[in-house]
Amino acid sequence: MDDPIHWVVTLLSREMLLAEPGKQTVLDRLLDVLVVLGLRAGLTRSETAPPWFRAAADPRLAPALEAVHASAAKPWTVEDLARLCNMSRATFARVSHQALGQAPMQYLADWRMTLARDLLLAQEAPIDEIAAQTGYSTVYAFATAFRRHHGEPPRRWQQRKLAAVAAGSAGDGIHP
Repeated sequence: MDDPIHWVVTLLSREMLLAEPGKQTVLDRLLDVLVVLGLRAGLTRSETAPPWFRAAADPRLAPALEAVHASAAKPWTVEDLARLCNMSRATFARVSHQALGQAPMQYLADWRMTLARDLLLAQEAPIDEIAAQTGYSTVYAFATAFRRHHGEPPRRWQQRKLAAVAAGSAGDGIHP
């Protein structure tokens, strides 16, 4: 049987029977792996899986998505991403649009905004660092893109979301 979930459950069962040093650490990590494998299996079989998940499983698009997710700050172009996938620019644009339901540069902009939201909610970086980490050359360019995407400036959005979290409601379900 070539089922990774089966093998992790077997390892978990074995580990629970042992009285070895580091047992809890091993159990914690195996449970993390089990959760990820379960989510992956569920999404793989789901007809409502997010488009990015299905696109990431497409070997033609995976190199571009991995690169964008790993290096969102890089000044990507459609040509750059197409080259990573060994496709022409037009073919890459068409295939990625079909898989993601949006143009490649729109996907990149949405991914950058997802990262920006996470960074704003973590409250660990000033706006200029968030701008740089998400591929914007200036705070002004970042704030303009953020406002266009969310309808309000980054700090106002951050304050509203953090107040909602403090009050026990995240507002739009992005974060608890």
